[in-house]
Amino acid sequence: MKNYERQFKDGEVIFREGDRGNSAFVIVSGQVELTKKKGRKSVRLALLSAGEMFGEMGVIDKSARSATARALGPVLLDMIEKDDFVASLEKRPDVALTVIGNLAGRLRETNRLFVEGGNPASPSQPARVGPRVGTRVGTRDGDPHPLSMQGILDAFFTRRASRERLLEIRVARLRGDEDGEQTGLVVGSFQGLKGIHAQAVEETFAVKPTEDLSTILEPAQTAGRKWLAREMADLLIWGEVNEIKTALQLRFISEPTWEDHPGSFMITDRLTLPADYSADYTPLLAAVALAATTPRGEPHRRLQKSLLLPTLEEAQEAGRQPPIELSLADQSTLQTCYGNVASLIGYQSSDPAWYRRAAQAYQDVLEVLPKEEASLDWASAQRHLGLVLQALGERGSDEEILTKAADAYRAALEVFSRATFPSEWAALQAKLGSTLYKLDFIRGDTEILKDAIGAFQSALRVFTRAGNPLRWSEAKNNMGQALQVWGDLARNAELLDRAVLCCQEALQVRTRYDTPLQWAATQNNLGSALFLLGKLTEDSEHLEGAAEAFGQALEIYQAHGAARLARVTERNMAKAEDMLRARLARKVATVYWEDEESTKRATSLGRNLRRRTAESEV
Repeated sequence: MKNYERQFKDGEVIFREGDRGNSAFVIVSGQVELTKKKGRKSVRLALLSAGEMFGEMGVIDKSARSATARALGPVLLDMIEKDDFVASLEKRPDVALTVIGNLAGRLRETNRLFVEGGNPASPSQPARVGPRVGTRVGTRDGDPHPLSMQGILDAFFTRRASRERLLEIRVARLRGDEDGEQTGLVVGSFQGLKGIHAQAVEETFAVKPTEDLSTILEPAQTAGRKWLAREMADLLIWGEVNEIKTALQLRFISEPTWEDHPGSFMITDRLTLPADYSADYTPLLAAVALAATTPRGEPHRRLQKSLLLPTLEEAQEAGRQPPIELSLADQSTLQTCYGNVASLIGYQSSDPAWYRRAAQAYQDVLEVLPKEEASLDWASAQRHLGLVLQALGERGSDEEILTKAADAYRAALEVFSRATFPSEWAALQAKLGSTLYKLDFIRGDTEILKDAIGAFQSALRVFTRAGNPLRWSEAKNNMGQALQVWGDLARNAELLDRAVLCCQEALQVRTRYDTPLQWAATQNNLGSALFLLGKLTEDSEHLEGAAEAFGQALEIYQAHGAARLARVTERNMAKAEDMLRARLARKVATVYWEDEESTKRATSLGRNLRRRTAESEV
């Protein structure tokens, strides 16, 4: 699919409501606001960020643009022409354009209802119309929620899950594989796995092996994700055959995710296999590819979960005993990837046994792999170890394990610098901040709390609202939580004001309709900060705001069956309301006392005036 990059300045209109739709767009960087006229006003429909698609409806159903798209800050877009976009949809198996056209009409009607009735979006809570490319969007709790074309496709594939391929893997020709045999071997490793389709691509997606990896991996990932969006694939495997033709070095690119959970792959993660590897290594490669793929919907998530455990069980021997013909650094990649798969299984099943198994794999790597010999592999293992240790430590509020997690994050930060790997550096800072915050909760050490806030501030030097909205909002939310604890301990209204501001900023991205549970968590944190501020300053308006924020969070927790969170939030709301009533009662009593005193003073003045008048007459 051909595409063309276009740049727009802050405030520049990309297209207007009523214009003819001849192209669709994918956001490469920046944010785009979609608005629709409602009388004399314009109502925001959505605030879209990098990786999201918009403008596809007019291409499919040949109608005028239903909204105005405007750049918020500098924006870089991939523009996909109508013919290329339609041709790419035709490649998807058994999808009829007439069906998509009908669904696009329903989509347009849903958007109309969203603006003119039901749940109109406010500027602080924009409804998202265009989902991130590769994600599935549906309705939540019966609320009208617009679907994009990708959502339509995913819904269609969900109904046909038993007959359709759910996961599309592309293998770029490996650099140095002139005859294509090693590339074909990689593709063949996925044969027989239900729901997965792998296909070789003649294009060599690779970089010159002499280049410094710290300078080319992030650009390669960006280019790979654009390539995935154009090809409508889920995972790109790329890499090279070494110069002496004895090993394959494989790397993985999937759709971006804002979550850093155990098992999530890094840009530096790689898997090295012997050239002409035997069938013994096939399950490990399949498990690693599955774990490296970001699911684009619930069907993908179920497929991933169902295949991970059996493939890993088959791959255990290869993961634990790497081939001796590989170098020490290359052997470590098998163990690290084995740990990543085990971590993801633990994350999906909430089973700490898998976390412990993964932690052992990472520790085995770190015991034998010198930092100086393969710094990126060493640092990646430290980061993965930190993630599983943090999960284990938070699960049991274990101070020792959390301390080890913080140490692992700090070790990884020795290699992943802001200059060389800004995204990884910022993500590590955010995870370090969360771990230190939990440690302060256990120890009650204000210095650790200050370090946590410093780590969140470091993360926000890279994560911006325009470029990384979900990561930015998470860091803002977590920093607000830490600031309110510090402000309460120090009885400092300025710190509490900063906590309130952080939560309010996070709510500019986290919305009730798009990320309901995260929105509720931030509302709860906002309520706590306002409650503490109202308690300190004797300002009833803060208490009113706290009660309202707690009430908003409670509605979501109850709707989503989060009973424990609902109970905690309900108690918080009751405290705010009780304090508000007590303040009101004192205010009424004070007013009454002041009125009674005024009456007494007036009566006394009257008596004195009458006495002085009588004396003057005498």
